[in-house]
Amino acid sequence: MITYFKNVAAEMRKVSWLSMEQTTKETVAVISISIVFAVIIGASDWLLQQGVNLFLAR
Repeated sequence: MITYFKNVAAEMRKVSWLSMEQTTKETVAVISISIVFAVIIGASDWLLQQGVNLFLAR
């Protein structure tokens, strides 16, 4: 078990972490793209629902 944690520590020293600026930029990009896709999917759902309702009302 001790060997495992030594190996984990050794691997963690090899990790190259992003800068705070890069992390912020990528987080903003992910949130923005998620919002855009949510709006597109929501609008598509609403349009399809309206089309089905119009079709069934006849």
